[in-house]
Amino acid sequence: MEKQIIKKTLEVAILAGRIMLENGAETSRVEDTIQRICCSRGLVVENFTIPTGIFLSCQYNDDYYPYVIRTKSMTIDLEIIAKINSFSRKFVDSDMCADDAFLELQEIKQTPHFKPWIVSTFGGVAGGFFTLAFKGSFLEAIIAFITSLVVVTVVNRLSKHAGAFVRNAIGGMVNTLVAFILIGLFSSIDPNLSLSNIVIGSLMPLVPGVAITNAFRDSISGDFVSGVSKLTEAVLVAVAIALGVGVILHLKVLMTGSV
Repeated sequence: MEKQIIKKTLEVAILAGRIMLENGAETSRVEDTIQRICCSRGLVVENFTIPTGIFLSCQYNDDYYPYVIRTKSMTIDLEIIAKINSFSRKFVDSDMCADDAFLELQEIKQTPHFKPWIVSTFGGVAGGFFTLAFKGSFLEAIIAFITSLVVVTVVNRLSKHAGAFVRNAIGGMVNTLVAFILIGLFSSIDPNLSLSNIVIGSLMPLVPGVAITNAFRDSISGDFVSGVSKLTEAVLVAVAIALGVGVILHLKVLMTGSV
C-alpha cells in the first residue's frame, strides 16, 4: 500500500472522529468509528480519544504514522453524529476512495444547524412542559415558556463570546430575574404563583443531560479519563446555573427581606 493512501485513510478517520467529537459524541463511539474506518483498509492502529483531543498512530511495514488532533467540544448535534455513523458504514462496506470520503465528510460538517429562533422556541416549550411535569399550573407553564425562551436566546448569543461556566451562570441569573418580573406582572391573575416551579422548569433546557449521559457511558466502557472529564464539565455547568440563580435570590432577599 502506498504511503499517500495510508496517510489519506488516516486523515479521513481523524476527520470523521473530530466531527463526531465536536458535536457531542461519546469518546467510545469516536474510537470505534476511527477503528472501523482504518481496519476496513487493512490498517492496524492505536487510537486514544479524550474530549479535547484524538491521538492516533499506525505502523505499516517499517513506517510509523503518528497523528495528534486538538479539539474542543463546541455543540451537541445528534443529526451530524448519525450522518457520520452512516458514512462510516458506507465507507467500510464499499471501495470509496479517500478523496470522495473527504468531500462527503466536508458536506456533513457543513450541515446547517437549526435556526436560532427554532432553538429558542422549542427551548421555551421544553421549559413550559417541565413546569407542568413538576405539577405547576397552566399559567406557571406559560411564564416558564417565556422565561426559557429568553434564557435559551441569551445563552446561545453568548456561546461565541463566553465559556460554558460564564454563560450558564448568566443564564441562571437571567432565568431568575425574568421569572421574578413575570410573576410580578401576572400576580394579579394568580397571586399564588410558585417561583420554584417556574425557575426549575425553565432551567431544564440548560441542564447538561447529554454530558452526564456520556460521562456514565464512557465510564461503563472503561474510558475513565473521558468519563471523569465529562462529569466534571456537567458538574461545573450545574454549579454555574445554581450560582446564577443564587445571586439573584440573594439580591432579592437583601432588597426586600424575603424571596
